[in-house]
Amino acid sequence: MSQAMARVTPAGPVRVAVTVLAGDAGLGGEVVAALTARQDLGVLATEWVDADVVVVLAELVTDAVVDELAAQESAGQRIVLVAGPLRERYLPQLFGAGVVSVLPYRGVTADQVVRAVLASSAGRAVVPDVLVRWLVDEVRSSQFDMLTSQGVMAGGLTEREVEVLRRLAEGYDTTRIASELNYSERTIKKIIQDVMSRLRLRNRAHAVSYAMRVGAI
Repeated sequence: MSQAMARVTPAGPVRVAVTVLAGDAGLGGEVVAALTARQDLGVLATEWVDADVVVVLAELVTDAVVDELAAQESAGQRIVLVAGPLRERYLPQLFGAGVVSVLPYRGVTADQVVRAVLASSAGRAVVPDVLVRWLVDEVRSSQFDMLTSQGVMAGGLTEREVEVLRRLAEGYDTTRIASELNYSERTIKKIIQDVMSRLRLRNRAHAVSYAMRVGAI
C-alpha cells in the first residue's frame, strides 16, 4: 500500500488467510491479535494477493488509497474496509476493487473487524445502511439505463406502450390514439392487451395506474 499504510505481520496456520494493511499501528496490532487468536483464521505477512480477505484500516481515504486498492484488484478476493467518512465519488471504485464490507473507523473494535472478516469470507457483507441505499440506487439506475438503451422504460414497458398508456390516462379512446400515433385501431388494442396480459393487469385503468406507479407516465 502507500507509505501511510504499513503491513502488520504475525504468522500461524491458515484456514482463511487474512492480510492486514494498517495506517494506525495501535488499531492494526489489536486487529491482528484478535485475528490470530482464532483457530480458523491466520494472518499473512506475504503479498495481499495471497490472502482470502484483506483488511484495510484507513482513517482517511484519499485518491491515492482508492487508486492503490483498485490497482491491486484480484479475482475472488474480498476487502474489509475500515475507514472514516467516504466520499460518494470513491464508492464505485472501492466496490469495483473488491470491497464487500465497510466499517466506520471511529469507535470500531477488533472484534467487530473479526466478525466482518468472517462474514466476508463466507460470502456475506457488512455494510452501513447509507451505503446499502447507495447500492440499491445504483442498481436501479443501471437497470434503467440498460432497459432504456434497449427501448424498455420503467416498469418493463416499451416506449410505444408508454405512449399509448399516456394517452389513455389523458382520456383518449383507441380511435384517437391510433390517429395520433399513426397506427391502426386494431394495433392499439393489441398493444393494450399485450401490456395487460404480460403484467397481469385487470383492465385499462389498472394498466394506467401501473404505469403511473412505476413512473413511466
